[in-house]
Amino acid sequence: MKSTIKIQTKFFFLAWFLYFCTPVIEINGKPMKKKWGTHNFDLAPGDYHIKIFFPYIFMKECGANTVSVILGENETINVTYNMPPWMLSKGKITLS
Repeated sequence: MKSTIKIQTKFFFLAWFLYFCTPVIEINGKPMKKKWGTHNFDLAPGDYHIKIFFPYIFMKECGANTVSVILGENETINVTYNMPPWMLSKGKITLS
């Protein structure tokens, strides 16, 4: 079995204009542009710092928020990033 971090990015449905923004998922400083939705990252066990944001108009890191996790061997950690309708607020990150 693999160790996996499963990240889901989503937003409030009335903020439909966010479909035109591409979220950036940064794991230990390595940025990856991903579409809104669920993405699996197979990683070695260890400590990971996750940052999620998206560029919006003149803001380079809109909705930016971070979380640190410790990934064990053969473990799956679920991370959910939910952007509220207010562009100046942080996205909410939950772990399960």
